[in-house]
Amino acid sequence: MEMEQLKALEPKRMGAAFRPTEPLNYRWAMRRVRRLPGHRRDAARLLIRLLYWPLTAKTKILLVSLAFSVTLLGLAQADGVLGAPAGTEKRWALDYLFSDHTELSGVSLTLLQDVAGLVVLAVVFITPVFCCQQVQAIADFVSMNERNRGAHQLTPRQILRLNRLISRANSWFRVLGLKTVSAGIMVAMAIGTTSLYAFVNTHGLLETWNPTELPDPVWRSEVYAGWWANWHTHPRLAVALCTAGTYAFYFLAKQLIMGVVFTVYLYRSEALGFGVTPDMEFDSDGFHGLRPLRQFMLWTYGSALAHMTGLLILFTVWLPAASWMVFIVLGVMVVDMFVIVYPSSIGYHSALTVKKDYVKELHQRLPRDECDAAIAQVWADPVLPVTTRKAMTGITLYLLVPAIPALIPLLFQRL
Repeated sequence: MEMEQLKALEPKRMGAAFRPTEPLNYRWAMRRVRRLPGHRRDAARLLIRLLYWPLTAKTKILLVSLAFSVTLLGLAQADGVLGAPAGTEKRWALDYLFSDHTELSGVSLTLLQDVAGLVVLAVVFITPVFCCQQVQAIADFVSMNERNRGAHQLTPRQILRLNRLISRANSWFRVLGLKTVSAGIMVAMAIGTTSLYAFVNTHGLLETWNPTELPDPVWRSEVYAGWWANWHTHPRLAVALCTAGTYAFYFLAKQLIMGVVFTVYLYRSEALGFGVTPDMEFDSDGFHGLRPLRQFMLWTYGSALAHMTGLLILFTVWLPAASWMVFIVLGVMVVDMFVIVYPSSIGYHSALTVKKDYVKELHQRLPRDECDAAIAQVWADPVLPVTTRKAMTGITLYLLVPAIPALIPLLFQRL
């Protein structure tokens, strides 16, 4: 009886944005080319291939982010709030951090002057890229372990149970990609983004960073009055900012749900004997066949660090810092720990088990002198395809980032 093949995880079912764009009417266009004279046919075919070139998910997302960025810059230029205003008495808001002037004749905070805003926008436009890279890495997870002979010792019953587990995960991805669910997520993210903007519209900007002796309400109102996304003076830019925020939060929501689904799958598949499996016999890619896992871990850690940085800048620079914001930061950290640290722990113990079994096999089949050298080489390589030093550096930065935005304004106020 032929053994059943393992299915693949399909996180691309979460939405059309994660699937490559298939060319439409390509064959019809090629048949039309046959009617052209011979000297024109080759040029026409080349043109059609260029026009119908399929776009990968990452390329589509990068093009959308680029279009958003260019549109935002164009609107800022049209409204005269791209760079520092010329020929006015207005001063850059951050100039007051380095001076003793308390009289405000006007505060300027254009797009290129808004350092916090530029960081937030960078996180906004890179968020869909993070999500897309994780989708690709999760889709390669099962095939990666199969190439590394992770399913070699599985029984037909275990493979059947694994396929059921994979089908269950894919069903969640399919539900997440339904038009009604996607529309619901989009509406919820739009409401959340608009609420955050309304909070800024009501309370002004940079209240925590007030370097003057003026009351905080006066300072934050003046900064908001000169802000590039002021709803009252620049409504088009305000709408563009809320649209970009909705776009980013939509992908972030799907990314987090996808992370939860994959974590549950990884926990249950590891219990069935199909966890992270390095290829100890043949190092095909410099990481014992785990290069896709390395890419997934690096993109995931980078995503967590970028989102935490953007969140803290949003809540401690743009918005007035408050004690209740600590709970928001802690909530984000708990979610990140569940979808990042916990899966990494499962993968570590799974790969460690494979290494231990391989060491036992070396001890049984090799002479003593060769065995010691081979075992030393096995343990010289990291268990996971990201070294412990880099992982600890990332965790340290992740834990220190929350303190930086809170300490800098206090430092400036003491200068």
